[in-house]
Amino acid sequence: MSSGRCGRSVRRAALALAAALLGAGLVPATASAHVGRVAPAATNDLARITSLPRGLEARVVDGDQALWLRASPALTVVVLGLREEPYLRFSAAGVAVNTRSATWFLDRVRPLAVPRGITPATAPRWRPLTRYHWWTWHEDRLHALALAAHPGGNAFLGRWVVPLVVDGRRTEIRGGLWQRASASLLWFWPLLLVAACIPALLRLRDARLEAQVGAALAALALGAATAARLGRELYGRPTVSTGQLALVAATCAVALGLGALWLRRDWRSVGAVAIGIAAAYQGLALVSVLRDGWVLSVLPAWAERTAAALSLASGAALLVVVLAAGVGERASAALSVRPDA
Repeated sequence: MSSGRCGRSVRRAALALAAALLGAGLVPATASAHVGRVAPAATNDLARITSLPRGLEARVVDGDQALWLRASPALTVVVLGLREEPYLRFSAAGVAVNTRSATWFLDRVRPLAVPRGITPATAPRWRPLTRYHWWTWHEDRLHALALAAHPGGNAFLGRWVVPLVVDGRRTEIRGGLWQRASASLLWFWPLLLVAACIPALLRLRDARLEAQVGAALAALALGAATAARLGRELYGRPTVSTGQLALVAATCAVALGLGALWLRRDWRSVGAVAIGIAAAYQGLALVSVLRDGWVLSVLPAWAERTAAALSLASGAALLVVVLAAGVGERASAALSVRPDA
């Protein structure tokens, strides 16, 4: 192979890797600045609110992980923490957190030890969080019941309570926790289909058929990966944020870019590799929707599961077909080279 041709191959391989990494932006890695945890794609436990004091609006976020609360500016609402101490305060000035609350130290991705002297009776030290009148925080009381009860199927696990003080009056948000059995393993059928059909296709060694299958897989992989990602990004936590809308726009732009790259005949193999990597990566990131009972998506559960399964299977199959075709072309070229007379 000439140095020029080798250089072009290296540049195209580098571009394919860069495009694939860009396409991996289709992977849902949405995190909440308030909650501080990566958003789950699915869950087996779902918390629901059953009663709420007047003047408040609340929603469960990420299945059973966090609680979003909006309070009327006319009210002063104090959320009591894990030890019944003042934790969050909603008022006309916005939302503030008590940095002398035990929950302030415990309710983190990496909990901290509560300093000595911090008790429920310790005078609060309020630190402003936002001037708005809503906030989302990780709430262990929503899913504490799941740690003790594992019936292994569809079941009501029990009731939970988040205590509040509204304008000096003790009250609470009440709800329940439900468990749903894991999804059927039949959702992995596209992978089984790929494992059965792709080896048979490669044994035929029909270049035209491989090209047609590759084109179908590229369209399927790109469409499924994009649909799965959009379903996740448009799922509110509890509403669709500006950041999520920006990611929706980025997802569409990346999908169009990968599609345009694949449509160029001279860059088709590069585009196919990039689409295959991005779609397979997306499917792996969403594998929990094929396993857990409740799917957290704006799409119906069956649609999100179908998109995730097809993304994973078609992405992996596309990579196998494209790479196998490339190996076959190189082998044919090597056999056609004759030594100089």
